[in-house]
Amino acid sequence: MDTLTRTLLDLSPAGILLLRPLYQDAQLVDFAFAHVNPAGQRLLHLPVQSSQTFLQRYPMGADTGVFAFYRTTFLGGKSGFYDLDYRYDGLDAYYQVAARRADDLLVVTFTDSADRPQGDLVLAVPRRRQAEQQAFRTLEAQQQLLENVFEQAPVAIFVLHGPTHIMQVVNPGMSEMLGQPASQLLGKPYAEAIPGIATQGYPELLAQVWRTGQPVTMQESPARLARHQPGETGYFNFVYQPIFDAAGHITDIVCVCVDVTLQVQARQQVQDLNEELAARNEELHASNEEYQLANTTLTTTQQQLHQLNAELEERVRQRTEVALALQEDLLAAAQRQVREREELYHVFEQAPVVVALLRGPTHFWHYSNPAFQGLFPGRALTGRPYAEAMPEIVTAGLIPELDRVYATGQPYEGTALPVVATPPDGSAPHQRYYDFSYQPYREEGSIVGVSIFAYDVTEQMLARQEREAQRRRLYAVFEQAPVGITIQGGPDLVYEFHNPSYLLLVPDRQLVGKRFFDVFPEMAGTHVETLLRHVYETGETQQEHELLIPVARADGSAELEDRYFTIVYQARRDEQGGINGILAFVMEVTEQVQARQQVQALNEALAAINEELTATNEELGDSNTQLTRTNVDLDNFIYTASHDLKAPITNIEGLLLALEHELPEAACTGDVPLMLTMMQDAVNRFRRTIDHLTDLSRLQKEHSLDANAVTLAPVVEAVCLDLTPLLTHTQGQLTVSIPEGLTVTFAEKNLRSVVYNLLSNAFKYRHPDRVPEVQLRSWLADDYAVLEVQDNGLGLDLSQGQEKLFAMFQRLHTHVEGTGVGLYMVKRMVENAGGRIEVTSALGQGSTFHVYFPG
Repeated sequence: MDTLTRTLLDLSPAGILLLRPLYQDAQLVDFAFAHVNPAGQRLLHLPVQSSQTFLQRYPMGADTGVFAFYRTTFLGGKSGFYDLDYRYDGLDAYYQVAARRADDLLVVTFTDSADRPQGDLVLAVPRRRQAEQQAFRTLEAQQQLLENVFEQAPVAIFVLHGPTHIMQVVNPGMSEMLGQPASQLLGKPYAEAIPGIATQGYPELLAQVWRTGQPVTMQESPARLARHQPGETGYFNFVYQPIFDAAGHITDIVCVCVDVTLQVQARQQVQDLNEELAARNEELHASNEEYQLANTTLTTTQQQLHQLNAELEERVRQRTEVALALQEDLLAAAQRQVREREELYHVFEQAPVVVALLRGPTHFWHYSNPAFQGLFPGRALTGRPYAEAMPEIVTAGLIPELDRVYATGQPYEGTALPVVATPPDGSAPHQRYYDFSYQPYREEGSIVGVSIFAYDVTEQMLARQEREAQRRRLYAVFEQAPVGITIQGGPDLVYEFHNPSYLLLVPDRQLVGKRFFDVFPEMAGTHVETLLRHVYETGETQQEHELLIPVARADGSAELEDRYFTIVYQARRDEQGGINGILAFVMEVTEQVQARQQVQALNEALAAINEELTATNEELGDSNTQLTRTNVDLDNFIYTASHDLKAPITNIEGLLLALEHELPEAACTGDVPLMLTMMQDAVNRFRRTIDHLTDLSRLQKEHSLDANAVTLAPVVEAVCLDLTPLLTHTQGQLTVSIPEGLTVTFAEKNLRSVVYNLLSNAFKYRHPDRVPEVQLRSWLADDYAVLEVQDNGLGLDLSQGQEKLFAMFQRLHTHVEGTGVGLYMVKRMVENAGGRIEVTSALGQGSTFHVYFPG
């Protein structure tokens, strides 16, 4: 140690320690006293070099945080400040400590409030830092509480950072919902962390929130997640909430999500089974009115919060005035210590705080210590007006404050002043924050200048900004969570906080400041009270699913209303670990439970109906079996009868021909020729009847004949050629209108039979007083190809219904030759293929048949 250094240490009015670190297993475990200056020896009762280590001499230094402060400052290589009230190890004083590492030593300067150097210039560190440290510890406790709530919340929560939406924070609820551990999600973009979500519209919603800054709320939004079965869709209530920094820019997006798949599925089942939509809409309207009332209550609460903030600001102002008065007293005392100015300059040279002296009304720069100059390397400061040397201060609007301090002698304090500093190592400039004070500088009782003292609070400012951002994020989570959340303090469970969702569960009730059982007297003596007492007494978390709770009705009637809730009660603990309240998470599931109960009742009713249907189906099965046997017997009978009768009718016809040939011409007189003709006609009719019976048997066997796409026009053209003799005989006119390429899905053989029967009947049953005119048209309608045949013939009397017209062996006109089988066969063929036939007619005017072939 050179002579100059030892002289500075010996003359310094502040205590100075040179501490050498002691290591064990590569860990810094203590400090040795390398040197203690005279002021430090006097203040700490130490020799110049103590044989004891720091923790041996001051064992309470570990508990009070002093050792941790020295260790952190040495290892971090940055300047540090620490204010403490040390009443241990034979000391009892309030110390203000500054420390910085110098090579392999830790340099510590300190002053005692009861014995500090007096002079014009004092490094003023306001006592309000004690209050800030206490507030910091309180905020840390609140932060820990909010983190516990965040981790244990029965909803899924995650935070997306930046415009690419990187998964920054994921709570266990979100990991469980996605079926993935948080380690596989964190640090990944949203679309990559949740595969398949990019095709479901959610990235567009995130982009909308990032672009507009407006939150997005979705109710029962469908989504398919990896944990779902293939083809299964989940439903979720969620909120995308933007988070802003101090400049108003979006930095993060918080998402709160609740899986409501079971509720949506239950409601969908209920909606399929009953028609209660109108009643539910009325209930929704009532809920909206309740929601408006809840918003009014929230506005009142916000006004109360504004009033509390005003009171807090007044208290801060009063404390600031006390601090300013204290600083003024210190400056007055400093005027009596001019002779120690040079010694103080040496202290300033080594102090890690920023110090500057300005003289005269123009604030001529008289002095700045190395810490101040280090903020602006290469910039000329000394000898220039302050406004010229520091244009940043002019921009910040602080020059009028300097003028006021110089003119009035009243100090000025500023907090968290942003300064863009250029590091001496040539790295990029960066912004730091400083708390500072302007103090009048006096000589012989007159103000000759202004002194500036500032200390770096960047880390505290950044920590405060981060805590505030986290507080805003968590507050947004709680305020917008679709789950009711409340905090009840003390053994009387007094409401301290509740979110809007909780108030929606219990509208028209004043909560904050009231005891739980005063608000809900109906809960006394119930299972709810048992759960609450158990949590408060043991600290064990209690959870109940679909708990039935009779709640007083909103209309004030004495009758209780059965409602179902899923609840989680969790103990809140103070800094010492003692229980001082309860956190409650409440979600009403009354609709889901009632829906499931209705579904269960309906399922039971359906089961009974299914049993009845099963019995009926068995009876129908027996009847169908009997009918099938009967049809088979009838088919066999028709086939056998038609086959066995052909031979006798052929023999009869042969005998008639033989008789006609053998009769002499003399015998063929009188009625004999007529009788022979009538007998031949009877044989022919008998033969035609047998042929129709054969056709009916074949039609029954061809019920499942393959259907193909058949072009209609060629079939109609071929039938018209077959009907040419009939058209010539009746001199009838046939008009055909079929769209080109129109096809019918039908068996081609049966299609020809349908067209032939309808056209031949139209000409056979012509009106004797006019030439027959028949029109055949076709078109597509819905799922059918329609064939229309319209004539101007005799017409039909349909007063007895169309059943007789299409019945077997039924004829409405008997003067025309026929058997009454043709229309029956047409109807059977069309209906067997899945189509239908309809007729409209007026007696004496004509008939129109419509055949609908399946598409």
